[in-house]
Amino acid sequence: MHGKSRVVATGAAARRRGVAAGMALAEAQALAAGLVALPWDPERIARAALEVTTALLAASPRVSWENGGHRGTGAQGHGEGVWWVDAGGLGREAKLAQKLVDIAGGLGFGPARAGIADSAVAAYAATFGGTRAQAHRGTGVRKPGPVPRRPRIVPPGADARYLAPFPVSLLDVDDDFAATLRGLGLTSLGQLAALDADEVEARFGPDGLAAHRLARGLDPRGPTTPRDDALPAVTVEFGGPVATAEPLLFVLKGALGSLGETLHAKGLAAREVTLTLQLDDGSTAARAVRPARPTSHPDALFDHCRLALETWQLPEPATGLVLSAAVTVPASGEQGDLLAPRWADPAALVAAFERIRGAEGADAVAVPEMRDGHLPADRGAWVPERTDAQTHRRTGAPAVTAALRLLSPPAPIHVRLGRAGLAAFKQEDLWHDVTEWCGPERLTPRWWRHDASTPAGEAPGSRDYYTARTADGTLWLLRRDDPSHAWFVEGWWD
Repeated sequence: MHGKSRVVATGAAARRRGVAAGMALAEAQALAAGLVALPWDPERIARAALEVTTALLAASPRVSWENGGHRGTGAQGHGEGVWWVDAGGLGREAKLAQKLVDIAGGLGFGPARAGIADSAVAAYAATFGGTRAQAHRGTGVRKPGPVPRRPRIVPPGADARYLAPFPVSLLDVDDDFAATLRGLGLTSLGQLAALDADEVEARFGPDGLAAHRLARGLDPRGPTTPRDDALPAVTVEFGGPVATAEPLLFVLKGALGSLGETLHAKGLAAREVTLTLQLDDGSTAARAVRPARPTSHPDALFDHCRLALETWQLPEPATGLVLSAAVTVPASGEQGDLLAPRWADPAALVAAFERIRGAEGADAVAVPEMRDGHLPADRGAWVPERTDAQTHRRTGAPAVTAALRLLSPPAPIHVRLGRAGLAAFKQEDLWHDVTEWCGPERLTPRWWRHDASTPAGEAPGSRDYYTARTADGTLWLLRRDDPSHAWFVEGWWD
């Protein structure tokens, strides 16, 4: 507040006493003796607004915070609690508007109300009341204030007619301009809209012409980035400059959730995402983010986008963010590693395992178990996994980090030796290049047993064991039998 202290926003009880935004604090206290005046904290308001903006992305991929508006083009009451949300192509608008109200109201900042119309000004007016009809355009969300029984929807093409009975004060016009209009007997938006545009501009200048256009339902506000329905994208306008990474990351996570939902609904996965920041000087800065594999999973996309954002040196604070899936491919059935911590979903994991057991039998799901054995093949085993239906916790021995998957029987291979030792091995018709190896470790199967028992299909005698990593990263267990000098692959570590 500058100069004389004035009211910026009021509660419902103060409004019932006649207190209004823009009123001098002394005048407001005269109307409401018990009025409690709290200092206006723009930073706190901006943080709360970003929280609301991010939450609304769950309902629409294009959200803009009004942040006070401007004289002649702003909304009554300084608009700090007003958001413009693109409602096009998102299904039934009554359902969408109610979803927006529920999201905004559920954040704990107070009640919310919504209106839907072709223009932002008519959508704002609809938050105060009006008629309900089927429409397909944009929606304004405002909070707090008295909550209508249901969100209001202005019929398509009827914005000017709907606005006509509203008072000129809805536009928050300049005081001198409002006094002049009252002196001319022009108190409603319909009366203002009926004037000739050239005469309004000649007499009242640009601000008067802007108010005249709003009265006719012509409003440029809302998400400003050109819309491309063929390109999955999310647009967020902050309503003010954001200079630190923390709030940007907060909004980014919500935006990626909305983008991931859109991609999933279209059956697509993003091979490349373009991250564009609108800067305070009017310019833009963009970076391409390419995940390791196409995905629509928000967490995987967030990992890559966060790294790009945290290492980005911006010349100006950001005022908006646009995320677009620049390159997409049809989504495959697998969007991530079910066992990776980032993708972990215990309920989904249990459900997936139960489906496997139902189709393949109770022992179809197994876990590795460490054991004390002489040979590599005896140092672990796969045992059926048993889960408690109530706790979904695994019982039995803990799993090892890397489990040895054995071939039964071991597969014969051809080995090519180089100057450094193992160079490659051929299993069936496929050669595997060896990048590193260690060994040999000479072991004799069950040498301590007097019956010299050997499993069927295995020759007696000592063996030299090797571990070999191939070019694709797989770690193999190889062995060379003595005295036959035959090579085998026993398995690999998973």
